[in-house]
Amino acid sequence: MPTITARGFLALTGLTGLLASVFTATPTVATAATPAAPDTSATVVPATDLARLLDAALAESAAKVGNPGVQAVILRDGRLVWSGKHGKAVDDPPTPVADDTLFGFASFSKLLLGTYALHQVEAGKLALDTPISAYIGDDVPGSDVVTLRMLLTHTGGYPDVYESPKLAALLPGGDQYEPGRPFTWQMIARALRPPVDPGKNFSYSNTGFLILTHVLSVRAGGDRELTAAVNAFTARAGSVVPEDGKVLTMERKQRDYSRFAHGYDYFPKQGRIDMFTHFGDTGIPTDMFGLPWGDGLFAGTALGGAQFIDALYARKGLLKPATLRAMITPTSQSIAAKDPYGMASYRFEAGDRVWQGHAGAYGGFNTLGGTDLTRGVTMMVVANNLGKDAADKVFARLARTYASATS
Repeated sequence: MPTITARGFLALTGLTGLLASVFTATPTVATAATPAAPDTSATVVPATDLARLLDAALAESAAKVGNPGVQAVILRDGRLVWSGKHGKAVDDPPTPVADDTLFGFASFSKLLLGTYALHQVEAGKLALDTPISAYIGDDVPGSDVVTLRMLLTHTGGYPDVYESPKLAALLPGGDQYEPGRPFTWQMIARALRPPVDPGKNFSYSNTGFLILTHVLSVRAGGDRELTAAVNAFTARAGSVVPEDGKVLTMERKQRDYSRFAHGYDYFPKQGRIDMFTHFGDTGIPTDMFGLPWGDGLFAGTALGGAQFIDALYARKGLLKPATLRAMITPTSQSIAAKDPYGMASYRFEAGDRVWQGHAGAYGGFNTLGGTDLTRGVTMMVVANNLGKDAADKVFARLARTYASATS
């Protein structure tokens, strides 16, 4: 068996690859921190014509990246404009993508978790610039210096925990990987190393969000209490919950297995690999999402992810205006690194429009969601083909199609 790329490296590659090369334009830092008022002057083609154009764009763009399973939705100021699906959720036995098929969100989850953390700051339960030792003591290296703000902005300086043999051996490709074995914070903590120059430089960090989740869990009173609190918070986004399950979840439950798409990735000697079944599992692999994976905590449908960021950015219903402005404003460290990132959120261009959101890539899943702040338009694409950056490229095509049809 060839060595499989580690969990953290996959997630990191998904983000940096997106920032560097996915879109035709380089990610742009907007000149103002405050979102512009929504543009209500756009001429919109009839809904049936728009749907036809977007359906064709989805099919054509998916075909160019190997026909993965895809869900995609577009919202405008809380209203569903269009939704589409394409391909297979599972190759064998062949299972088409349905409206309620669940996908792993990977690092897109950072945006959701980061929003919850900022809500806790607003509630006075956490402080952005207080060392995290105030909440978790000294059991994490550097906790007497590193702050919540550093964790949210990827400036904490923590080395990649997934490079540690202590954790890498337990993950896909490692000789001790067991996809059905639960992971704990203690398993991650053994691989932590002291931070380097905390607060000085931007370096995309899955480790920082693992530590952030530990802080939130301790502060909530434990994992069970954190799960309940996060569920209550995400419910404020107004997600539509179908009778047979959620559209957004951080809880791995065997009953959801039949609804879950399988993630697929490519490896040089083995070709296309089903990341759910290749290692002998018969359920949702425990490294795929859920606690303690704060760097990739959530799974859901494209609709579930879109409704959350629409509630956050377009309807502005999850955070106070000042907090939202701070969240989307790129830090000086990220600007210096040419990766415009705020707190668990960044800006990118697609379809000649600027979007605010996040990407994700892990376990054969590729995710991208964002809001065009000037138009109040939110788009979310989830795909189960990681090797060809499927969601990124489908998003770009849909963004161009929507922009040309509604300008």
